[in-house]
Order: sequence, then structure tokens, then C-alpha cells
Amino acid sequence: MYADLHIHTTCSDGSFSPSLVPHHAIKNDLHVISITDHDSVDGVVTAIKEGEECGVEVIPGIEVSTTIDTGEVHVLGYFIDYTNESFLKRLRQIQDIRIDRMSVMVDRLKKLMIDIDMNELIQYASTSSIGRLHLACFLTERGIVESVYEAFDRYIGSGKPAYEKVNAFSLEEGIELILDAGGMPVLAHPGLTKRDDLIPEMVQSGLLGLEVYHGGHSDRDIFHYLKMAKDKGLLVTGGSDCHGERKPDMLIGKIKLPIHFVDKLRAGSGKMKILTHEL
Repeated sequence: MYADLHIHTTCSDGSFSPSLVPHHAIKNDLHVISITDHDSVDGVVTAIKEGEECGVEVIPGIEVSTTIDTGEVHVLGYFIDYTNESFLKRLRQIQDIRIDRMSVMVDRLKKLMIDIDMNELIQYASTSSIGRLHLACFLTERGIVESVYEAFDRYIGSGKPAYEKVNAFSLEEGIELILDAGGMPVLAHPGLTKRDDLIPEMVQSGLLGLEVYHGGHSDRDIFHYLKMAKDKGLLVTGGSDCHGERKPDMLIGKIKLPIHFVDKLRAGSGKMKILTHEL
């Protein structure tokens, strides 16, 4: 039995709807998945219901944006209480920040003589959690760039002329947000973030796991973070980081996480909820 614990839907910057994702999971011999949209849980309920009908377990999840000096670090949260009002209120704050950030990037593109309309972009994205991938696809469809990858490489990737980071939560605040919602915080794709120096600080703040298996990790990355997880007593997770057809090289099932890692994550979540209840 296998799992894919990192999947985005149309509720953030994926191209598969929440109701479609469980069916893609079945086609790829997956028994457990997690919906981990950027700063949004809007797709969780639909995916869970569809999963129940077709025999796929859907773990409620999220990918929270946090801000550091050099850009962003993403923290995955699993088994979150997606109905928690305080949690949802804070997510709405991040979504407003995302729109402000996108407005800054559009203004910077205009200074580069790329004139696009912010209202058209928001309408195109059709989600409360707008991100750079929406902008990249928008630029591609308008013929301004030839591909999503060119958009990132030339204009909106980290350090590029139109880039603006999400000025949202600090690392500590992002981890706290997940913990307060009863979730299990896990550092997303550490091999891509390349900020191992921050991991000890994150562990002190409550980080419980590392996404060792990821669609963009090399064998060397996997070996390195497996050892780190063992040394630091952290849980191991993994997922494709699927965004649907917008990133065709990272589709559902590219990573098939053995189910025993999910069992350990579930057990940790259960223990944490018992401790929280006792407190």
C-alpha cells in the first residue's frame, strides 16, 4: 500500500479539482493521499467525500507559506482541524497578503514593459490563494513567455526582477499555526529549500517531520534527509508535489510513499491530540 502526501488542487495552484484527485490516486495505485494546498483548506471537504466514495483515504493537509531573510520556507501540516475558526481566519489573512504580493509582481512586470491586468489575473486564477504558478501560466497563455519554466527563469523565480516573497508568517508562527490546528508540521522539500541551518531552530519550535521523499529530490537528498530524520527523531513523509498538468513532470504517484510512514504519522497525530486534550 502506498501514499502521496503532497498534492495541490484548483483551490490553490493545481489544475486538478479536489473531486478529481482521488480518482487519479486510484489510477496510480495509491491508497492514501493528502490535499496540501498553499495556505488553503478549501478543497479538503470535497476531496474527503469523493475519497470515501471511491475508496481512497484523504488526510486533511495544508502547505503554509513562511518568510525568512532569503525568501520562503514551506511547512506542510497533516491531520489538521480544517474547521477551526481561528485557523481559518489566519489563512484568510495570508490569502489577502498573497493578493498584495501578486499586485507588486504585476507592477514590476509593467516596469519591464510587460503590461498585464491584475483583475484579469485574479479572474484567471479563480482561487482565494493566488500564487506565482498562476502568474506563470497566465504569462504563458498570453504568449509573453513560451513556458511556465521560462516565466520563472526570466521574471518571477526567486531573485528574478519581478519576484516578491510572501511576507506572511515567520517560521515559528507557521509551525504554531499548524500545531494550534491540531496538525503535524513537516518541512516541505528541504532539498529544494536548501536551508538545513534552520532545521534545528524549527525543531525547537515544534517541527515534527521532514518531507524526505519528494518529486524534486535526488537520491543524495533522500539519503541525507533520511539520516537527518533519524538523528533528530523526526517523522518521514513524502509526496509528488503534484500541481496537475501545470507541472507534468510531477504528477500524482510520482512518489509512492510506503504506508508504514503514514502509520507513524497517524500514530504521532493521535498521541498529540491525546496530550492536547489532557492539557
